[in-house]
Amino acid sequence: MALLGSLQTGASGVKTYGKAMQVTGNNISNVNTFGFKRNIIAFEDLLGNDYPQGRSFTKVSNGVKIGSVEMEVSQGALESTQLTTDLAIAGGGYFTVIDPSTSNEYFTRNGQMSYDKDGFLATPRGYRVQALEVDRITKESKGLPGSLKILGLVDPPQPSGDGRNNTGMKIAANLDANAVVKDVPFDPTNVRDTMYNFATSTTVYDQYGNTHTASVVFRKRPDLPEQVDAGTGLPIPGSGVRNQWEYYLLFDGASLGQVPGTMLAVGGGFMQFTGDGKLIAATSGSFEAQPGGVGPDGQPLPGGPPRLIPQPVDPETGVPQFAVPFNGEDPIVLGLHLGDGFNPDDPTDPRTGLDGITQFAGKYNVVEASADGNGSGNLESIFVEADGTVTGVFDSGYNRPIGRIILTKFDNAGKLAQLGDNLLVETLSSGKKVTGEPGTAGFGEIRSQMLEQSNVDLSLEFVKMIESQRAFQANAKTVTTSDEMIVDLVNMKR
Repeated sequence: MALLGSLQTGASGVKTYGKAMQVTGNNISNVNTFGFKRNIIAFEDLLGNDYPQGRSFTKVSNGVKIGSVEMEVSQGALESTQLTTDLAIAGGGYFTVIDPSTSNEYFTRNGQMSYDKDGFLATPRGYRVQALEVDRITKESKGLPGSLKILGLVDPPQPSGDGRNNTGMKIAANLDANAVVKDVPFDPTNVRDTMYNFATSTTVYDQYGNTHTASVVFRKRPDLPEQVDAGTGLPIPGSGVRNQWEYYLLFDGASLGQVPGTMLAVGGGFMQFTGDGKLIAATSGSFEAQPGGVGPDGQPLPGGPPRLIPQPVDPETGVPQFAVPFNGEDPIVLGLHLGDGFNPDDPTDPRTGLDGITQFAGKYNVVEASADGNGSGNLESIFVEADGTVTGVFDSGYNRPIGRIILTKFDNAGKLAQLGDNLLVETLSSGKKVTGEPGTAGFGEIRSQMLEQSNVDLSLEFVKMIESQRAFQANAKTVTTSDEMIVDLVNMKR
């Protein structure tokens, strides 16, 4: 019966190498499939029979079989394209996609993305790419992964900030050290240009995205000599006033729901400079009503315009803040950055006193007058960064992070199961699944306007094809030869 066994052995080889040719043909047919990973075969011998070998037995195989077929996950070459939504992964990791109809999770290296009917970034089959939310200010990821909607996005209005995280208004300018003190009292309820020495302005945004012109005006304070100690007749150190200015934040009455054309001060403060023009500190202030007096005939006299008195700066923000009731509604808080200042008595202070307002002799000069915030905007286009951040370009003139694409890696990615349509699913053999952000260890980076080519090497596949063909022929010869031997054995009876 050994001859019958040889028939089975040869037949197993014919069957196995026929399947091997199918795997090789599949590799060759997918040579132009983006993200495809070639399959490699591991052959195994079949459980054999015991044959006597002297006083012992030797086990001889009964043929061959395919033990496993798995992917070779080496990096494919990257090909440039013209579409922003064409994405490639440089390094490890797989795109994570969800079937919206079943919520089943799949993985792919093919980054030919587009948009589905609802505006989500998706594969050509409509499986939605998974991403994290991104804070529009800090650009930090937050929340849990979800589908990334892009088309139809509107950038909501953002009011100018309260000074935290470097938000709010920023003014950097030089004030003329030789400025003449104004003799016209400052009236915050009706500010005229004769009441201040210099002004600059910028645009700020309210909670609805409306724009308002914010003016910051500067008024030099008179220098006062040091007071004299009556007991000693000597000056009291530090009692004099020099190099001080007042500043005020102004809006047209129309912005505040009041009389248009009238400039109103919503607040102000004080600035102290060193003798060589460096800013020591900018403090806040508040208005205090001035009571009226009594006339010579006993008649009551009206009070004077509100007077600015010093107030401490909120230590949480470190900058002056102003409550501004735009359009007469609930006020928003605006922060005003005039410079960090410095301590001239502390030689270890790293601040310079030169990063905001300065007081040098010469012309007034504005270096910066700006504010954050924005009106609403509609999405015009996107671009994708190496860390997976999808940034939207809005017609309001701002770029905003929309989301951050996530990647998934596996301990043994070669054991992922191929489902067709460039989709993979995890298996027990693929090992632990880990989800992370592009650019972190083991996840690779995203390349926009690129696609990863198949890692199939045609020259290698042709060699494998020849090997399978010769092995198939040899095993087929084993079958025919065994058949001839059986025929000869049967003919021995004649």
